[in-house]
Amino acid sequence: MPRNRQQIPKAEREAALVDHAWELFATRGYKGTSLAEVGRAAGVAANAVRWYFPAKDDLFAAAIEHYVTQARERIEADEDLAGDPQRELIALLLEMEPYRGLHREAYERIGDSETLTGTYGRLQGWLEERLLAVITSRLPAGADVGLIADTAHVLFEGLLVSVRRLDRPTAEVVQLLTEALTAAAAARCGTAE
Repeated sequence: MPRNRQQIPKAEREAALVDHAWELFATRGYKGTSLAEVGRAAGVAANAVRWYFPAKDDLFAAAIEHYVTQARERIEADEDLAGDPQRELIALLLEMEPYRGLHREAYERIGDSETLTGTYGRLQGWLEERLLAVITSRLPAGADVGLIADTAHVLFEGLLVSVRRLDRPTAEVVQLLTEALTAAAAARCGTAE
């Protein structure tokens, strides 16, 4: 006999809502998805969705966070990528590429949603950690690592939200980014790489 809703643990019900929400957000976008549609897809009432996620932004953030976490875990577990921060960075950017529209919608909502701000900040932090791991050993003493992180943050935002198709592979763009940031840091410190 199938379990009724009360027999299903809260975490399991919440995970099902997040999975259905991701599918709908990924196909219809933020604006094209309602909490009622997510509820119908998950087999629960719209009011029940609000019990788990009081605002649409909360559900949107949870769906993005879940997807990004799964992607990061796959990448970090991949023996061919693990331990190579540049390859991990490129792999995550490639995973996110089909969802640039969602990232754009999330980015546009950051000012209105602390939940999305936190989710997006964690994604940016992971990307910046990988980039800094790639270039830190190449930086001259006294380089302004904070400025490099800020610059990388702006550049990654562009890669995540741009609807323009890149003329070059993402790996090539990241390689140029790392070389340019390293060279700029060396020039600011008055040294050559």
